[in-house]
Amino acid sequence: MIFPPHLQKGDSVYLVNIARKGIYDAGVVEKTLNSWGLSVIVGETVTAKGFCQFSDTADNRLADVQKALDDVSVKAIFFLRGGYGTVQILDRIDFSAFVNSPKWLIGYSDITYLHSHINQNFGIATVHATMLSAYATASKIDFESLENILFGKSRLQVFANVESYNFKEVSGELIGGNLSILHTIIGTDSDMSADGKILVIEDVFENLTSVERMLWAMKRSGKFDRLKALLLGDFLIPVKDNETSNCMVAEYPSPTDQTIQLAFRQMILNFFEGYDFPIVFGLAVGHSTGRNIALEFGADVSLKMETTSLHLTYHR
Repeated sequence: MIFPPHLQKGDSVYLVNIARKGIYDAGVVEKTLNSWGLSVIVGETVTAKGFCQFSDTADNRLADVQKALDDVSVKAIFFLRGGYGTVQILDRIDFSAFVNSPKWLIGYSDITYLHSHINQNFGIATVHATMLSAYATASKIDFESLENILFGKSRLQVFANVESYNFKEVSGELIGGNLSILHTIIGTDSDMSADGKILVIEDVFENLTSVERMLWAMKRSGKFDRLKALLLGDFLIPVKDNETSNCMVAEYPSPTDQTIQLAFRQMILNFFEGYDFPIVFGLAVGHSTGRNIALEFGADVSLKMETTSLHLTYHR
């Protein structure tokens, strides 16, 4: 695996939005990144007026992220939000300059397309983390975990208040992202192998039936055959009619909502009955407000449980 250079004070970073249009608190973002000593370049798609549901046209989104990837002075690219749109431009992106001069890509949700595509095709590490649109509500640990990865600080991340099943200490490459995206890339050039790896998944807007259906597609494609461990972040399941429809509703439970989360856990345990890899529920990763701890995808990690806390240690 190739790792981009750790950031240093004075480095330039680029802000871009290649998916759904959104807003962000420019003051909070600049204050955070400036506090790390970074020089911020704001891409045109961040301030664009929008095109339908997207931040801009597909051509303009492509041009903006291509500019960021090609600029050797840019050491990291921060994405504004997810939603939908990355796949529209993915196959048109020229990664040659990025491969020759790797830089950190930071995002999650729809950015899972990039995480997986880059891992599979170029073997370059990326960062699954809070995006710019959520900086105003992000927690201290969200920012600390991201800073630790980007600047090469602490190599230990502790996830508190988790539940483990069939746990044993394991090591392997950390991969994953949004389950819906991982499901849609099966059989494509962006699909990565999970053999011998530790898989992290999270999702939102999907009911229990939809989640299980996607897991079946991954199972039938062999994703779980030689998996080292499965780590589950937040799954925000619709409160209403969560068993029979894919209706998106405005109200979602917290990650600790007992009724929904117990049903989710039981579905997962039933689905993976017979597998011998560890399963850990409740990582503060995903779409919940103020709980999206950063993860370094592509890095080798080891897992250890101490009571109800998962200790994830990076090795490189």
